[in-house]
Amino acid sequence: MFPRLLTLWHSLRTSLWALPLLMVVAAAGAAIFAVHVPLRQSDNPVWFLYSGDAEQAPQFLSSLLTAMITMATLVVSITMVVLTLAAQQLGPRLIRSFMADRRTQVTLGLFVATVIYLLLVLRSTFGGADTVPNLAVTGGTVLVLLCLVALLMFVHHLARSIIADNTIDRVGAALDADIVRLLPDADFEQAKAPAKRPAETGAPLTLTSSGYVQALDHHGLVAIAEEADAVIEISFKPGRHVIEGTTFAWIAPADATNEDMARRVQACLMLGGERASVQDLETSIRQLVEVALRALSPSISDPFTATAVVDRLTMSLAKIMRRGPAQCVWTDEDGTVRLLAPRSTFAETVEESFRQIRQHGHDEPAVLIRLVESLGQLLTLANEDQRPVLEKQIEIVLETGRRNITQKQDLETLEGRAKLAHDATKPKVR
Repeated sequence: MFPRLLTLWHSLRTSLWALPLLMVVAAAGAAIFAVHVPLRQSDNPVWFLYSGDAEQAPQFLSSLLTAMITMATLVVSITMVVLTLAAQQLGPRLIRSFMADRRTQVTLGLFVATVIYLLLVLRSTFGGADTVPNLAVTGGTVLVLLCLVALLMFVHHLARSIIADNTIDRVGAALDADIVRLLPDADFEQAKAPAKRPAETGAPLTLTSSGYVQALDHHGLVAIAEEADAVIEISFKPGRHVIEGTTFAWIAPADATNEDMARRVQACLMLGGERASVQDLETSIRQLVEVALRALSPSISDPFTATAVVDRLTMSLAKIMRRGPAQCVWTDEDGTVRLLAPRSTFAETVEESFRQIRQHGHDEPAVLIRLVESLGQLLTLANEDQRPVLEKQIEIVLETGRRNITQKQDLETLEGRAKLAHDATKPKVR
């Protein structure tokens, strides 16, 4: 149940309507409350409240409402222009990052909520009422002033948000948060998989729908397996695209499988039309890689942005190296293995981070040199299991450089950086 709620929360968090809608509801409630609370001192309103009469209030509110509709239209237009520029220069999948930005959501919500507030208050001033909702009119004035300040700050924020370095840092920060959330501590001891896996001895289950695997309800699968005294093995990891009719799990023993169990097991899979970072580290990695690939495209040709992505990925990979491997085996309360589910290995994560950057930057010596330097930095932090993975990547980058770099000096620089990376991990002889 928790992964399903987490998936729903991820969808709401990256939408431009959820938070503004809450703010609109709050503004409507505030307007209804304010129009029924006239504040006066004897026959005069409180000094800081609106002091006009019943005839002037509708005209004043109409002027504020007209100005707010114009400003709200301006804010929406600016947002759409920035999203279009971001999609063209940094990649369409990064739009989700811009949509998840809290300052953008709050600003849009503030403008729309102010318009709704003024509409409701303006409606209450018509009808020949003798009393003036001073508090409500003053509240509208304050909201308009806040919107003016928010507009200035919003333009500044949007201008900074489309700078490549700021976008890279924002996506990298989201990746780091996912690393801490999804990877256990380094001292975490994981249960061992059984000698005979369900894929070898169990009954297969086939999918009845297609899509991207956004999340798995591991605890729900463990409960189902414990109830049937069985072991379930999932055939794919979160982030994988699956199609109807393919095998997605095995259950052992085979005689524990029935139609109801198969339906319940598939209900623990959350499928969607796009990848999500709920349980998939590679989603945020791919967003960063996409920025680098756009920068390396012939139409842009910006190796500085590509090297900035390599630097940020290196920071996140270093954090991954300090964590434990992703959990692949789940047990019940008695310690009996009930679920096997694949997750990305360190080798796959490194490959996902650097492979496409290396392929698209094969003719950019600066990018290849930075890749070797970054891998060398990671090599100094690596343990015995991680070191061969990084050394292999250095050799692949070297091979790419030898095949594509035509300038002798650039190739010598690349080979020199690779030698420094290897020498830094060798024990020094005194």
